[in-house]
Amino acid sequence: MKAARRTPRLLAGDLPAVGELMRELTLPDDAADLWALADLCRRSLRVRSWLFGRFAKEPATQAAFRLFLANPGPVHPPPWRRPSVPVAIAAAGGPHGGLSEMEVLALIKGYQAGPLDVMAFVLVRLWRRFAGSGRREIPFALQAATARYWAALAGDSAGRMGRDLAGVLQFFRERSGRAIGEADFGHASTWKIHLLVYLLDHPRACYKLGELHGSLPAKYRHVDRRELRDFCQRHGIRRDPRSGRPVGAISTPKELGRLARPPLR
Repeated sequence: MKAARRTPRLLAGDLPAVGELMRELTLPDDAADLWALADLCRRSLRVRSWLFGRFAKEPATQAAFRLFLANPGPVHPPPWRRPSVPVAIAAAGGPHGGLSEMEVLALIKGYQAGPLDVMAFVLVRLWRRFAGSGRREIPFALQAATARYWAALAGDSAGRMGRDLAGVLQFFRERSGRAIGEADFGHASTWKIHLLVYLLDHPRACYKLGELHGSLPAKYRHVDRRELRDFCQRHGIRRDPRSGRPVGAISTPKELGRLARPPLR
C-alpha cells in the first residue's frame, strides 16, 4: 500500500516566515547594518539621545567612540558616562569589596545555575521571562548574546553544548508555572547568593566578617565563619580584619593603598 503523501512543512504555513528571513539575509551588508542601526534607534530613546545629542556634537565623544570600536574590551572606558563611585571605594578597586557590579552578578548567576551550564541557564531564564512579560520587542543585547550562543552551539561538533542546553531546558520545564527559588539551588549555594546580593546593596571598599555573617538570613547564621573567609578569599572579596572599626571608617591614603592590594591567597 502506497504511503500517504505528506505536505512539506514549508508549504503548510512556514513559507511567509522563511521568505521574510531570506529577504533579511540577502540584504547587502551596508543595508543590513543600517537597518539594524535604525531598529536600535527606534527602540531606544537613550541611544537616540546619545547619538544626536552627544556623538553628533562632541568631537571628544566621537574620538572615544572610535577608540571603543577599535578595541571594545575592558581596557578602554566606554564612550558613555558611568555613575560616579565614592572616592574611598574607587581607590580600593571595585565598589563591592574590590569586585565590580557585573562580577558580583556573574557570581550570583553561577551559583544559581549550580551544575548547569551558566550561559545556557542565563539565556533560557531571560527568554522565559521575556516570553511571559508580554513585550513584543526583544532587547538587542539579548538578541546578540543569543546569536553568539547559537553560533557556538551550531559549531560544537562534540555536542556538549546541545546536552548542556537540554539539561537547562529540562530544569525549567520541571519547574514550569512556579518561580525559581532557594529549594532549587540548595543550602550550600543559597547562603552565598544571599551574601552576594548583600554586597550589591551595600558597596564597601572592604567588609567586616561579622557584618557579612550578620547579613545572612537567620536560617543561615549557623554557617561557619571560616566558610565566609574561604568564600571571600576564593572570589577576591576584600575583608577588613580589624575588630571594632566602624564600617566606612577607612579614609587615609595609607589605608586605601593597603586595601587596594589584592588579597593574599
